[in-house]
Amino acid sequence: MIYEILVPESVYLELKEAVSYYESKQRNLGLNFVLSWETAMEHIKVSPLLYQKKNKRLRTIKLNRFPYLIVFEVIGYKIYVFRLTHAKRNPKKVFKNHS
Repeated sequence: MIYEILVPESVYLELKEAVSYYESKQRNLGLNFVLSWETAMEHIKVSPLLYQKKNKRLRTIKLNRFPYLIVFEVIGYKIYVFRLTHAKRNPKKVFKNHS
């Protein structure tokens, strides 16, 4: 089953900031970050329920090679992405306003 993914503009802004940061550190590292994001999004699109709930509703998937998490919720056949965040961030902040 393929799920529909809904990503708000705020998450794309977080993605853009992370890409800019990595690209400033090394050429094409930002591109690799985007590819990792796209791979993770494909994984959750196909099998979102494989990922463990981290609180009452929200699940996370870690990007390959990068210390970032995509925070999302599955409701019916839709996946709502809430945040792209650094994995070292305080968990209370990661799930803030989405509990």
